[in-house]
Amino acid sequence: MTLTLSGRLQTRLFLGATVGVVWTAIITPFLPRPPAFYMSMTSMPMTRMMLPILFPSSIGEAYQMTFETLGLMVVLGLGWEVLYHFLQQFRWDKDWPPIFTLAVGVPEAIVLWLVLHVIGLEYGSIGLSSPNFVMFIWDFTTTWVLLWLAETGPLKVLSLRWRFEGGTFV
Repeated sequence: MTLTLSGRLQTRLFLGATVGVVWTAIITPFLPRPPAFYMSMTSMPMTRMMLPILFPSSIGEAYQMTFETLGLMVVLGLGWEVLYHFLQQFRWDKDWPPIFTLAVGVPEAIVLWLVLHVIGLEYGSIGLSSPNFVMFIWDFTTTWVLLWLAETGPLKVLSLRWRFEGGTFV
C-alpha cells in the first residue's frame, strides 16, 4: 500500500529515532574528524588561533555534530515528506519507485548542509573546503542509505500493520 502523509511523517520520525540514533552512536567514532584547531577556531582568542593543534577534534564534538545533523535531518525531513507527498499526487500510481526515494537524499543533503551553516551549528565555509565536509558526507550518506534500507526491507516484513495501514504506527 502507498504511504499516507501521516504514515510518511510517522515513518520518518520512527526510523530517525530508532535506526538513526543507533547508527549515529555506532558510526561517529569512526568518521574522519578535522583537527581540533578548526573545530574551536571561532571560540579561541586570537593568540591561540595562531597555534594549530594537530590532533583530531574530540569525540564529544564529533558526537555533537552528528546528533545535531541527525536531529535536523529528521526535522527538515518532515517538511520534505510534505513536499514529496504533494508531488506524488501528480503521478498516476501516487507512489515513487524505491530508487527515487534513495536519490532524494542528494537534494536533502545539500539543503541540510546549507541549513547547518545558516543556523550556526556548523562553522567554517559552506563549500567543499569546510573542515567538517568529509565527516558530514560520510555521516549523512551512511545514515541515509541505512534508513532507506530499513524502510524498504525489514520494516515492511516486521511490521505488517505499518505496511497495510498506509505506513502509520499509531
